[in-house]
Amino acid sequence: MGRTWNAKKRSDIKDFERWLRKGATVYVINRPEHAGRASLWNHAETWSAHTCTGQHPLVGGWQIGANTSAKGFLQWHGTVYEDQPRIVPHASDPGPDCRDEGHYGIRRGEEYRGALHRDDIKLMQEEADGAKDRYDADRKAGRRGRWF
Repeated sequence: MGRTWNAKKRSDIKDFERWLRKGATVYVINRPEHAGRASLWNHAETWSAHTCTGQHPLVGGWQIGANTSAKGFLQWHGTVYEDQPRIVPHASDPGPDCRDEGHYGIRRGEEYRGALHRDDIKLMQEEADGAKDRYDADRKAGRRGRWF
């Protein structure tokens, strides 16, 4: 494993600033407080990579990203790693595949063999028709869509 720098040590902050150069990539471990409780985050810890973009034109210190100083970056993340963490997954890695767990007993590649009630089918049809009507009205009015 490569070097690590910790924000609690002043000597590590200075050593990190001396070691840093343009194009150097450093890695941090993200530990969001809500990762274990929300379905949006699949892992409690993830790592992400950050690259040094150069020196600040006025102050002269190293910058990581658009406008974050190296000292501020280290203080914000706490610990910075020289090498990529191996055990912790990347922030973009997919989580467990919920299709294998089965929803109403449906496994991957299987069909739903249960009984659908008329009320459920009618409700789904009304929702589909309403969405199509809204889409047509938006196109007629010149709106491209909800997210544009």
